[in-house]
Amino acid sequence: MKPLSEEDPLARGLADLPVVPLDPARADAIRRRARAAFLEEAERPAPLVRLSFAWSAVILPGLLLSSGAVYVWDCVRKLGQIYGGG
Repeated sequence: MKPLSEEDPLARGLADLPVVPLDPARADAIRRRARAAFLEEAERPAPLVRLSFAWSAVILPGLLLSSGAVYVWDCVRKLGQIYGGG
């Protein structure tokens, strides 16, 4: 197996590893354990993932909407002072 880049020592080291034949039953057991671990991790996301979701779904849109509303309100008030004389 040829590494993707001759300059990448990790890829070169992985390419130099010998190919070890694996028993199909053992390969299947490893595949099942890896899939179970993946599904378990996907079912209960890390707190950082929840925080990231809360930020992108609730907090950031709220901040953008409120800052936009304050900006428009201030512009309308200033235009009223300039052109309305009030």
